[in-house]
Amino acid sequence: MTAAEKSGTGASDALSPAASTMPPSAPSAPSDATPDDPPATSADTAPSTPLEEVDRRLAALREDLAAAGLDAALLHQNADLYYYAGTVQQSFLYVPASGPATLFMRRVVERARAESPLAQVVALRSMRGLGDAVRERYGALPERLGLELDVLPVALFRRLESQFPGAWTEDISGTVRRRRAVKSPHEVGLIRAAAGITDEVCERIPQLLHEGVRENQLAGRLEAIARAFGHEGVIRMRGFNQEMFYGQFVSGPNGTVPSYPDTPLAGEGLSPAVAQGVTARSIGRGEPVVFDFVSVRRGYIADFTRVFSLGPLPDACRRAFAVALEIEQKVAAVARPGVECAELYRLALGLAEAAGLGDRFMGTGEMRARFVGHGVGLELDELPVIAAIDEPLADGMVFALEPKFVLPGVGAVGIEDTFVVTPGGAERLSGIAPRLFEI
Repeated sequence: MTAAEKSGTGASDALSPAASTMPPSAPSAPSDATPDDPPATSADTAPSTPLEEVDRRLAALREDLAAAGLDAALLHQNADLYYYAGTVQQSFLYVPASGPATLFMRRVVERARAESPLAQVVALRSMRGLGDAVRERYGALPERLGLELDVLPVALFRRLESQFPGAWTEDISGTVRRRRAVKSPHEVGLIRAAAGITDEVCERIPQLLHEGVRENQLAGRLEAIARAFGHEGVIRMRGFNQEMFYGQFVSGPNGTVPSYPDTPLAGEGLSPAVAQGVTARSIGRGEPVVFDFVSVRRGYIADFTRVFSLGPLPDACRRAFAVALEIEQKVAAVARPGVECAELYRLALGLAEAAGLGDRFMGTGEMRARFVGHGVGLELDELPVIAAIDEPLADGMVFALEPKFVLPGVGAVGIEDTFVVTPGGAERLSGIAPRLFEI
């Protein structure tokens, strides 16, 4: 980037299917120990989003704005702000189709200037002055303005209309989401680091899982370990009213309880106010314990599932798990650039049906989830969606592949890993072996 561009005078802005047994040396008694001073990843000491990343992203957005005949975009949602500006401080990011972007700050401007690589970060005393600030900086208001209409509340939209009178507004959320679906090496590195947190937690489950421990007890201990390794605690989802806390940790029949999230597994939860996840039930021997965990590093998400049990699982669970593992391996092997999501979904569904488990795949009855994978990044529900959708994969897309089976009266089994699409197939980003863990 040139000095002129930095100053704002240019356009720049800155796998085996067999069940395995844990080693005899693995402790079987409970432990509350969490790691002391866990090693920091390289992301801990890295600066905010690199300027070259933000420059590239904004250049692509400008191309899309020009192609759509839009004069500018105004971004406000946290995940989009972080992607394009490197901060989630309360602000509006104004991106003209030609010229440098400006971050108009409501609060906290000092933090935003430290966190964002953008050159133009300016204070905005009130949202009532946004239109005047844009006119003063750019000479005129846009006639055609792109907004994130998939997530922007109507009340806020009405206020923005008053700031940009006469402007034609258009939804650019699809454009933004498609651009965000393809990750750079920088982003893949952060997702790999997030997967590393899950690896650390998963390795400690055999020390903590024992007969009689309650789901919520064990979940709390595992969540504390994740925090000690740098889990940031906030899991962003774009879908309205979709919520998640670290993931789903469900055992036995609790794994068969459906609920409102768009997920194959949910669990009963501790109350109807949350209606998903752990309960206070005690974990017994010979039942599947599903560790479905979402880790976050520098805002980026990795999604992961492994199944544990105290002693051998019933044959029906073992067989269903073997089919889930086969699905993951075969889908990942053909998930290359240009392959349609629908082709991958048909492959997964066909394998489940060939094994006689089609009616248990990704749920049961009307509650079956009609997908087998979803994109991850700054949000848990990104593109691509591995479903009956005629959308091709692209090099650099990252998705969580999660073939799972629900066995009524018994529990749930399955596997999930986060993959990056490469010309040679999908590369798994976690380090934990894709297998069943019978302790």
